Amino acid sequence: MEIVSFVSFKGGAGKTTALQLLCSALLARGRKVALIESDENAPLGQWRKNARREGTWDEGCAIHPGGAPQLLLESIVAAEQSGVEVLLIDTQGGGSELNNAAIVNSSLVIVPTAITAADIPRCIDTLAFLDELRSTESLEDKLLIAILVTRFPLNLNKSRQESLDKLADFPLFETILRERDALAGLEDTGMLHLSVVKRAAISPILATHFRSALTEGGQFADEVASVLEVQS
Repeated sequence: MEIVSFVSFKGGAGKTTALQLLCSALLARGRKVALIESDENAPLGQWRKNARREGTWDEGCAIHPGGAPQLLLESIVAAEQSGVEVLLIDTQGGGSELNNAAIVNSSLVIVPTAITAADIPRCIDTLAFLDELRSTESLEDKLLIAILVTRFPLNLNKSRQESLDKLADFPLFETILRERDALAGLEDTGMLHLSVVKRAAISPILATHFRSALTEGGQFADEVASVLEVQS
């Protein structure tokens, strides 16, 4: 079982949205996926509640509790015993013992960030923390860390280009998540691949924006799969 954690020291970086997108894309490819809810705000539980109301939740995707280190470890064991292929962990904001437990048990840590003057320094702080933890735990050969650019604007002005340039020397996914209404509203609309099916049944036009976002998610999922394959 592969474990992927989403970590950010900055709120609003797109951590949970990136997880939701990857979850939907992996499920659309037929992978068995489960989630661990470690964020104290419980956004994944709210996502599932809204999705069930909309008829866009895959009941094969379990959400395991992860609000304390021991509980998180028990949930990892439970997910593996149930045959999960990819386990996605939504961590708390900032650093904590709980986050450390998620990180050191992961194959891959994804650090989402928008490219703003406020986001980039916090992203770099997050990377420095992760790199130090990886070194302390002697996980250099077992734990991969990569940045995912999120909320990418339609028009890239000079300031944001300069922010993006600051990430050039760090491990970076080629896939960039663009600023899309379909992604911004994921918590309300449910799983993206099922939202596409639901809207396409009414009108292909209604599904267009959701399908574009899912295509982007598919590219992200392919990259994640490639990284994990190399790591193993």
